[in-house]
Amino acid sequence: MRRVLQTGLAGLVVGGAPTMAQTVGPPATFSQGQVPTRPASKPPAGANDGNNSAADAESKSVQTPTPGTVVIHINGRILTEVGGAWSSLDAGTFPNAGGNGGPAAATGRFELQPTSLTSYARIYTGLDAMAANGMRYGGAIEIRENFTGQTSTAASTGASGYSSSETLFVRRAFAYVAADSGGILRAGQGDGLISLYDDGVTTFQFLPSNNLQGGDIQDVMPSNVTVPFAFLSGSGNEYANTKLVYLSPQFAGIDVGVQWAPNTSNGFGTGASATGSTPGCPVAGSGCPGLSSSPVPGDGARALNQTAVGVRYRGSAGPVDVLAYGVYEFSGHTAATGPPVATGSAAQRASDSGTGRFDGLSFGNAGIALTYAGLTIGGNWIGGAVNGQGALRPSGGADLQGWLVGASYKAGPFTVGGSFESIDSQGAPQLVGISQRHEIGVDVGASYVVAPGLVGWIEYLYQQRHQGGFNFAAGSAVSDAGAYNDVKGQGLQIGTTIFW
Repeated sequence: MRRVLQTGLAGLVVGGAPTMAQTVGPPATFSQGQVPTRPASKPPAGANDGNNSAADAESKSVQTPTPGTVVIHINGRILTEVGGAWSSLDAGTFPNAGGNGGPAAATGRFELQPTSLTSYARIYTGLDAMAANGMRYGGAIEIRENFTGQTSTAASTGASGYSSSETLFVRRAFAYVAADSGGILRAGQGDGLISLYDDGVTTFQFLPSNNLQGGDIQDVMPSNVTVPFAFLSGSGNEYANTKLVYLSPQFAGIDVGVQWAPNTSNGFGTGASATGSTPGCPVAGSGCPGLSSSPVPGDGARALNQTAVGVRYRGSAGPVDVLAYGVYEFSGHTAATGPPVATGSAAQRASDSGTGRFDGLSFGNAGIALTYAGLTIGGNWIGGAVNGQGALRPSGGADLQGWLVGASYKAGPFTVGGSFESIDSQGAPQLVGISQRHEIGVDVGASYVVAPGLVGWIEYLYQQRHQGGFNFAAGSAVSDAGAYNDVKGQGLQIGTTIFW
């Protein structure tokens, strides 16, 4: 008996089942950690996987189901970092520091602590299935941790109170159906053509921190000093609205795609919530996400019928792997039915938010990356009628022109690289015909896969923003517009990331 028990327990330890001749208790369950498994060499780091991001299932980190089966995966990420960040807005005599905390009339010198210790958690869960006829289908959900600013004016705020204000929210949630010969259709809150085509490759998002794309160093700086990622790949303004996306099968390395979204929100944002309570827009009025027309000038900045078409090539030229794509995106906008705001001096335009007129989106985005023996070089370009990160361009304003170049080298578990971005845009709508915005950023870093699911990395970031007549400290072209026209920031971080 003792030998039989030992054999059964040993079977549990190595992942097998106990002998049928002598069953000891109920069978082991995966959800309770009783069956050890071998870690994946490259665990999923997001909601997208090889089954749901292309017409033909790609060999990535999630197993492809066989006919009549489903693959359920629950993955996650925990990131911890320590570093320092310094910027033009870390210290100064600001009226109430831009309105953050304290009495409204508070003035004086404010200073931020340069060092930070940060962490966040994310959960990715999904189902990938295949019908008996070979059709693939499924869905994915991405849940993130939400952070809040200082909410108390007390001299001391406890950690328990702060952590209790953190919440979880859905960042991506989409379903899909696919067939190798028919393409893939994705519906829901998920990535569009730009993010799916690029996948962070031509924009050089090779670190867990996302580098220049809303990276973690930017997140610990005052937000007015950080450069918005105009290239859109992987940014919330590209993927977080609810849309339809179709990608064709690949022929000779080429596939085409199209996407459409009615607006920049989720349809539930207009009516009552899914539970029937807390209506988001009880009657048609200013601020409703689905407005097609409005007399309020600021509402004209809302995009409607956001549409994109694109083409991508994935293949090789001899020993060189090639990724190249191009996307054209356009939209309508909420019609401004009221009279245009009077124009005049810079101060008048600033106080009235410009003319209140905006143009629909009409821009192109293209990227290319060449990889040989672990070395990748390439770049990305975006240009046209768009402002900042996917926002509508104010009528009469300058087109956006942005370019990014980078290089990275991967040798086994080690990756090192860097990138540079330059972005010219209209910037503040109040300053049409007066000034334009110029922004640059530099990012370098390296990472090392210590063990399956464990990555360590180090990163340095520098960024700079300029617009004549715009006060970046106040976020306005009205308040002391001659000050803080130029702001800079830089930071260094060391971090570790756990994936599973």
